[in-house]
Amino acid sequence: MKKIAQFSMIFIVIFTQNISNADYSSGEVKNFINFMSSEHNYDKDLLKKLFDEIKTEKKLKKYFKKAPERTLTWNGCNKEDKSCVNYKKLFVTKNNVTRGLEFWKNNLLSLKKAEKQFGVPPEIIVSIVGIESKYGSRTGSFKTFDTLASLSLGPNKGRRAKFYRSELINFLLLCKENSLNPRDIKGSYAGALGKPQFISSSYRNYAIDFNNDGKVDLWNSNEDVIGSVANYFRKHGWKHNYPVISDINDGSRSVLESESKKSYKPKTKYITYLSRGLSSNNNLDNQELLSVIGREEPNGKIFNFAHKNFYVITRYNRSRLYALAVYFLSEDIRAAKSKMERL
Repeated sequence: MKKIAQFSMIFIVIFTQNISNADYSSGEVKNFINFMSSEHNYDKDLLKKLFDEIKTEKKLKKYFKKAPERTLTWNGCNKEDKSCVNYKKLFVTKNNVTRGLEFWKNNLLSLKKAEKQFGVPPEIIVSIVGIESKYGSRTGSFKTFDTLASLSLGPNKGRRAKFYRSELINFLLLCKENSLNPRDIKGSYAGALGKPQFISSSYRNYAIDFNNDGKVDLWNSNEDVIGSVANYFRKHGWKHNYPVISDINDGSRSVLESESKKSYKPKTKYITYLSRGLSSNNNLDNQELLSVIGREEPNGKIFNFAHKNFYVITRYNRSRLYALAVYFLSEDIRAAKSKMERL
């Protein structure tokens, strides 16, 4: 009986290993390897080894799963509602402001250079790095090749498999272009990389060698991180010395609610909003395109006009709440820096 039990255990181990390997022995994987070889002159043997070495992350799916019982709001959670998630308190924190000031101080010259070259203010860049990776302290612990392979060709393949296949291609190419070992690179559960958490396609399209050392390093070079974030924003239409949001001082609640449910892409001229009874104390051009953004605060809902720069922030992360977090954290960081300089 003991021998039978031992044999059974050996069989289970071998069977489990075979299942694991079988996940990446499909014709689709073979076609991918052939494609990378023929289209991009990628080493077939290296790719086969990379696929053979994959250890599937069983917990990957849970990170993508949204908890249906949770409510996500800006800053409007009631103390009694234990399932409510207050987005503002996740990111607009004293710790992020304090560490942001330190990051600004330590990278002052690079931030000035980026603002001069790309027109993006330091506080916006600092805010992005803080929100994305806690200023580089949390860049991700998932092996990026394994993650992207699993999401595009493996057991975690889902409806976005085509997107992750494209990201896998870009990841392998960026490793080749920057002399990086695909085995060594780690990122988020969705494949985001480095301090600014660029996905692989963004890394290849927008990351730049800002310190002129011949490589683009978004993990160890704060200069490259700063220049790359600024370049990303500029390429997506950031307007220098323009606001992100403006106050709305007059307007009926029904009109505000109706307008805020529309796209946050600025499509409506300010003069049109004026005709609908919405106005601002800020000096706005009648022809400027705007949108209306609503957010929950403890004393009720507040509405603002959102400018093109607000929309540009959502090109980094397509969430209205994310853009609000970047903006308000940047405002707190800038205010703290001004206060510190007056002392």
